Amino acid sequence: MRNIKTAAACLAVAAMLAGATPAQASGASAQASAQAAQDTTTAAAKPSKWKVLKTMKYSGPGDMPLRLGEYKRNKKKKMVGWGWTKIKKKHNIKKYSIVEWLSQSPNREASKIPKRYNLTGYAHRIKCNRGTCKVVEQRKMLLVVDHTMTATGDGPSFKYFGAVTAYCIGSTKCPSWVNTKFRPKSAASGATVNGGWQYAFTYKPKK
Repeated sequence: MRNIKTAAACLAVAAMLAGATPAQASGASAQASAQAAQDTTTAAAKPSKWKVLKTMKYSGPGDMPLRLGEYKRNKKKKMVGWGWTKIKKKHNIKKYSIVEWLSQSPNREASKIPKRYNLTGYAHRIKCNRGTCKVVEQRKMLLVVDHTMTATGDGPSFKYFGAVTAYCIGSTKCPSWVNTKFRPKSAASGATVNGGWQYAFTYKPKK
């Protein structure tokens, strides 16, 4: 509030120096105060990038938070980010359930980066014809989890940093069928059938 008043006062002084009447300067000051207050309200309403969108079951210790995160252009004009925003915008994974399926993977290995772990799973597109089925597309998927204790952005509480990113190895974006054909039950049973096609989400690659 103090900053808003200071900015408004400075604008009023500047208006007087430029030849404005006291009434005009007062009007400019009021307008500046209103705009600054609106900007402050907008900033306060914007959700924190640290916000935990969902706490997920995890094959490691405890639970894994999926945070809002961010995906933006840095000072070097390079797109950078982490969390759900990056997972969704950059890597085309659009379902929380896919991230949670990966977070429960038994394939959990320590990363070269301290306190980080890699979890993997496999998405398969399978063509069936006359009782014979063949995997025509297989995508190995990876989730990176960070165990660093981090503020949640909602009160004095801390959780794992959580999901850093998730993607299909070998491509920037996962194919659309990964989202449209994924079902939690299919992940558990191994496959869903759609006409002559099957879609399987497993923790081990199918042959």
